[in-house]
Amino acid sequence: MMNQGQSQRASALRNQRLDQLVASCQQEILRQIIGPFGLTPAMFDDKTGGNVATTHNADAGVFPDELHERNYDLANDAYSQQIRQQNWDDKNARGKTHRQINKTLDAGGEVASAATGKPMSKGKINGDHTVSLKEAHQNKELHLRFSEEERKKMLNSKKNMAFIEESLNKSKGERTWNECLNDPQFIKKHGLTQQDIDRIKKIDKGARSYIQSEQHKRLAGELFSTGAKEAAGNALRQALGVVLHEFVNGSFVEIKSLLKDKQPAANLIDRLTDSLKRIMDRVISKLKAALDAAIQGGIQGFVSNLLTFLINNLITTSKKIVTIIRESMQSLWKAIKLMLNPPQDMPAMDVAREVSKIIAAVITTGLGMLMEESVKGFIMSIPVLAPIADVLATALTAILTGMAGAFIVYGLDNMFDWLGTTGTELLSAQEAHADAQVVVAERLQSWLQLQYENSRMYTVCSAEYQDMLACFSSAAFQMDVASVDAAVSIEAHDAMIESIGTQRARLQTVADELNALLG
Repeated sequence: MMNQGQSQRASALRNQRLDQLVASCQQEILRQIIGPFGLTPAMFDDKTGGNVATTHNADAGVFPDELHERNYDLANDAYSQQIRQQNWDDKNARGKTHRQINKTLDAGGEVASAATGKPMSKGKINGDHTVSLKEAHQNKELHLRFSEEERKKMLNSKKNMAFIEESLNKSKGERTWNECLNDPQFIKKHGLTQQDIDRIKKIDKGARSYIQSEQHKRLAGELFSTGAKEAAGNALRQALGVVLHEFVNGSFVEIKSLLKDKQPAANLIDRLTDSLKRIMDRVISKLKAALDAAIQGGIQGFVSNLLTFLINNLITTSKKIVTIIRESMQSLWKAIKLMLNPPQDMPAMDVAREVSKIIAAVITTGLGMLMEESVKGFIMSIPVLAPIADVLATALTAILTGMAGAFIVYGLDNMFDWLGTTGTELLSAQEAHADAQVVVAERLQSWLQLQYENSRMYTVCSAEYQDMLACFSSAAFQMDVASVDAAVSIEAHDAMIESIGTQRARLQTVADELNALLG
């Protein structure tokens, strides 16, 4: 059972948690109104599928902008000669090279095949697309990231064109070089040596590396540009959030002070001026914190944009999920930092408590944002409130989310208090019991020692009584000797009585101490 001191401590802790709950409700509601339900909609134009295009989203008809949608127009169409001629092939791009080759041949020069290194004859030379136009058409990433003009330029550039024998080009057709070189009949038909095969593989590898490099550069550019935009917006939003939070908190404090301070109305202007100065001083004192928040917000915005892109390669995220990913980054960042690098003097239980509260806040905010549309739909069903449904739904959801978050934090605090104190109290009780047993053992040792001393004294007294009896029964003693012995016996008897009294007092003291100790 709890003693009075423990009961008082538990009551004080409950009161402290209730005070924290009230303050947390105020802070959470304010944070929600300023954060995901306040500044976020005003500063970010979140899109279904995120800011960076993915083929997964494109196949589902989801694009970040019209440009990517136009680029993707032909991606799902079957390849045909008509599509090849209209949308991929560019004869003018290789016409200049053909004319130069013919001039060289007319002048008696030689032109070696890029594939075999053998001299080629006029009229039997073809410009071969190393990565075929059919293969390029089947690459949806090319459609998504590049316009038709850019795709043509890339596939018909010198880096993807190899001038080879007409027979070799026609035999290759729309196959890849890898498919051709794995065909023994193809190699035998054209008499390709190992040197020829190695040369062709090198050409193929160079063309593919060029196209992949262009794809990677374009994707990196999109990720960087959208990430930078997201980082700048998130940095500004978090910096403004710090400043606005301090401004609103300071305003509440000053309004409360003005209402309590009953001074003459004539002095109201001066008091308001002083209050505004104090509020501005509070805001200015938070500028460094706002700068830190901006830096962290920028990093978090960039990471959230990248994370959204990675997720959208697998599943298409809704607009709200994109927002939730960004909003959760700040809290998850804090939780990860706390887990990896907790304060030196913070116990593991307190680290777990704080991380759990952060993650709970993330989940609560996410659920609140998902619930906003439902709340808006409910308000829209009430004709009187329909015109202000957007504003009312945002405010109401923010308040409900803030209060829910505060209550969850309150519950987590109580749970961790219980986890942290139950085992400790039991251990303390066990330690106190062990200490009490040690004291009892020491008292028993003292009591046994006294008993031993008493027994020894009784033995001495018994011996003295025997001597006295022998003296009194001896008729041979002279009278003066008997008198002396009697005096000695009386003194011994008196000493024994005094010793017994002392021992009795000591035993009574030990008994009193034992009674007090045992309750």
